Amino acid sequence: MKPKRVLWDVVRLTVIASAILAGPEAAASVREPILAGSWYPKDPGELERTIQGFLDGGRSPDPATPAPIALIVPHAGYVYSGATAGKAFAAVRGRAYDRVILMGPSHHVPFEGAALPGDDEDSWRTPLGDVPLDLAALAALANSGTPSVRHIPEAHAPEHSLEIEVPFLQVALKPGFRLVPILIGRLDETTLGDVAAAIRPLMGPATLVVASSDFTHYGPNYDYVPFGDSVSVRLARLDGEAIVAIERFSAADFEGFRERTGSTICGAEPIRVLLTLMRGGRARVEKAGYAQSGALTGDYTNSVSYAAMVFTPPTGPSGGPGKETVVNKTGHGHGRSLNVKEQEFLLKLARDTIASKLRGSPPPAARAPDEFGPDSPLRQVQGVFVTLTERGQLRGCIGSIMGIESLVTGVAHQALNSAFEDPRFPPVTARDLADIHVEISVLTPPIPVAGPDDIVVGRHGVFLEKRGYRAVFLPQVATEQGWDRETMLRQLCRKAGLGPDEWKSGASFEVFEAQIFEERGPQ
Repeated sequence: MKPKRVLWDVVRLTVIASAILAGPEAAASVREPILAGSWYPKDPGELERTIQGFLDGGRSPDPATPAPIALIVPHAGYVYSGATAGKAFAAVRGRAYDRVILMGPSHHVPFEGAALPGDDEDSWRTPLGDVPLDLAALAALANSGTPSVRHIPEAHAPEHSLEIEVPFLQVALKPGFRLVPILIGRLDETTLGDVAAAIRPLMGPATLVVASSDFTHYGPNYDYVPFGDSVSVRLARLDGEAIVAIERFSAADFEGFRERTGSTICGAEPIRVLLTLMRGGRARVEKAGYAQSGALTGDYTNSVSYAAMVFTPPTGPSGGPGKETVVNKTGHGHGRSLNVKEQEFLLKLARDTIASKLRGSPPPAARAPDEFGPDSPLRQVQGVFVTLTERGQLRGCIGSIMGIESLVTGVAHQALNSAFEDPRFPPVTARDLADIHVEISVLTPPIPVAGPDDIVVGRHGVFLEKRGYRAVFLPQVATEQGWDRETMLRQLCRKAGLGPDEWKSGASFEVFEAQIFEERGPQ
């Protein structure tokens, strides 16, 4: 279905029987699908093949890693958002869960708090079969003593934001899970806390939480036209700001972003509930995919953005060559982060490229081998810096903030620039090479921020500009130097050729994040 505003007639479902509690002769009701044949295929075989194809486009889960505990997935018609949703659902492919808490916005029936389906429903039907509801969990929610959580079947009847995800769950997960469908309406701070408190006892290692949401709805169809040029890039930056707030696990920051920008993220309230449930950094989050319908249709007059995010339990640092030392997986407009094998490949490419230059031999091919799939970040255009140190001291650091070439090609170019073109240091020699340590920073596109208060030291790289003077620090610089935010900004001004306090007025700031990894061994 084309992503534009649709005025729905209320869809009434046929009630097969009265409530379960009416007596032993009474039958429960089944929610019939309302989107089959329009938003997704009606034929079971075609539907399963379509979803399997979307899952194949995502990153296969590593059985040795903890299972994801939550996802954020889009909910447009499959032709628009299916590929992006598949990148998140791929992370739970083949996993077993007892319960799936599925939260989405109500597009047609306004209410406050959380809406449960009718108390007579015991399953939801798709062309792939029936999914049983977790009746005990729904009863616990209904009887939680929270007035904000109640049965509102008329909200569920016409709603697409939950149904669109159920076939994905049926194909991706092992059979045996039960569904807890919850629509989220308007939330003030008190209601937000109450809804999250009611849901929290249902969470556990055998529970998956799914927040269904599209991101920015741009164009006159949505009464949201905050800019008129460079729409694709500016949409990615706008959505990127929301993703930064999500990665902070801050419902308050996310709400602040909405108030400041007038954001049209339709599932903002389910996302706020998810962030409240994850409060305190109880998870790691990775952006698995991002797309814009304007890119799919070739028309940005109206466009809807789609993001896929995966939440996993916190883990310790990974060992082995190419270990990640700092991970901030924002990835605005890009796919997943690099895995260990991809990191190892880039680190070896950087070293071999420098070594080839010193030997006077042809450089290694700057292209991703076939063993890395077509969706590998190695093939994507991303900003990248290569940093060289020698016995713990900086020996070269050059890169590009905005991606201008594939990541593989960028690493090869910046390795040579850092080794031989950094004007602060003499060129690396063959005698130096054994003591050279390589670090690579893969960057997310920079996004503008209102001012210094929006800069998070240790998380954000910062680009400062004032009166044509410019300077940049990578995210790790302030942490390695032990700087607080003010000290970092004073040093950034000095680097730009400005007075140390000129950041306080008249300066503009953009921030970015990085996935940073390095060679093992002495630094």
